[in-house]
Amino acid sequence: MKCTFFKGLTPGLLFSIALLTACNWGQKKKDQPQDTITTAKVDSLSRPSAGETLSTQAYVDGIISRIKAVERQLPGISAEAAVSLYRSLALYADTAVAGISNNESGWLDKYVNYFSEEKNKVVPPDSVQRAIDLLATAGIEPWGIGEGYTVLRTVPDFYTRLFKNSLPPDYRSYLQLNADEDTVLYSADAGLAVPFSHVGQRALHWEQFVDAYPNSILVANARENYERYCEDYLFGQDNTPSFDSHQDISSLVAENKAEYLSFVQKYGNTRTAGVVKLFLEKVNTEKSVDGLRQIVRNEIKQLFDERVELLPAPAGFGAAQIAQLTKPVYDTVPTEAGPDEVVRGLDAIVYFRLDGNVYCTAVFTNGVPNGGAPATGWMDVWVFKQAGDSWQAVAHQLNAGGGGMYGNSGYFSGLVKLGTHRIGIMVSGGITHMGSSISWDDVLAFSNDQLTAAFTITTSDAYDNANGIQHCKFNKWLMRPAGQEENYQLLIISGSCMDGSLPLEKTIVPFKNGGYNVPEKFLDRGI
Repeated sequence: MKCTFFKGLTPGLLFSIALLTACNWGQKKKDQPQDTITTAKVDSLSRPSAGETLSTQAYVDGIISRIKAVERQLPGISAEAAVSLYRSLALYADTAVAGISNNESGWLDKYVNYFSEEKNKVVPPDSVQRAIDLLATAGIEPWGIGEGYTVLRTVPDFYTRLFKNSLPPDYRSYLQLNADEDTVLYSADAGLAVPFSHVGQRALHWEQFVDAYPNSILVANARENYERYCEDYLFGQDNTPSFDSHQDISSLVAENKAEYLSFVQKYGNTRTAGVVKLFLEKVNTEKSVDGLRQIVRNEIKQLFDERVELLPAPAGFGAAQIAQLTKPVYDTVPTEAGPDEVVRGLDAIVYFRLDGNVYCTAVFTNGVPNGGAPATGWMDVWVFKQAGDSWQAVAHQLNAGGGGMYGNSGYFSGLVKLGTHRIGIMVSGGITHMGSSISWDDVLAFSNDQLTAAFTITTSDAYDNANGIQHCKFNKWLMRPAGQEENYQLLIISGSCMDGSLPLEKTIVPFKNGGYNVPEKFLDRGI
């Protein structure tokens, strides 16, 4: 059976995304042969050319017409077809909200000033109220996010009310979790706006989602939600910290400690409870809150993956010894990039075990402070191996990745398991220039005491101009075991970030011929 594809160019977007049209996969429909394909399609409107925007009324009409089209097609539709309708509607709605926000920025910037102390509510002028009433017909509302800022968003139950039970279980669960969370403001003014206990529950809910739907296209978003809530639960935010003093690890707030102990007692068999137990254990042994945060963050990052065995820093091998071992090489490396000075610094030191051996990776930044566009900095990666009581450099790669405009070097972003005998060392870079904002990850593979390039991938690509955001797309990636294969598969989840994060496509790149052949569409850095 074939399924039809179409390309949809949404208003304000400068790129087209191939969407799978909904197909009635083998289901019979009245007065229709079994093998006939039923295509689910959302009504299209005339779309603006690149850089052109629609009026608020046109965007509202576009959303309403698409909602009606979805309502007509949902009865009896397959779950796969419903997903196609959801993606198409969400892609348009996200673009419309971005366009409307730009159109209505005048009163949005002043919205907080319309609050009436006497009536204890916002009382906007008649002209603004008419605009709000118009947006409400399309399920859009103003939403205060703190510090005097107001944004537009679709109402929390925008999708759950429309699609009800038509979508697959992972989509239904994902959208319901988001709808429930979005009924209240989570964070404002650099602080939590909900109790710590509620943050812990949110982390637990997303843990349950990831465990229930590990192969869902939504899993990368779910993991990001989990990581954010788990870290906020244990450390709070700047203006609602869990420690009375960031400089004093013994200053854990008593109410927070009681909450964490209660959580462990109630949910002791969950992954989140395991993280909380680690936090409570290490808060008594670590020397700083930052050190504790790094330990907990590493644990959270690896919670759903095959683990890299990280080790504590050993006595007698640190920055000073690394400087000695790298000096013979760096003494031969120029300290200028053209006419500009290169400033080198040690960004990260991480110790790990692989195949029974103890290693240390050290990642160096190379910045060009006086570099202009498009000059970039870079990262160097070194690996050292413990041999008895001594250490030796076993591999290094200069200019290994990262980089950025105006001489920025990029940064070390962690270790990841690439296979049963391979560790990935991740360095990241990016540019922000003339409205463009692009970021990428470069991953080096380490095995058998050798460093090689594993793959590179552009993780985000956005463009903003005087008419607001014009396009925004992301590529999130995960490593997945491939049956009995020694090397893991690379899973790429790509989508739109026009307003939030909308996954659209899942791509699996197998390890083949010694590496990963990442498709060209995931490599463009815009430089």
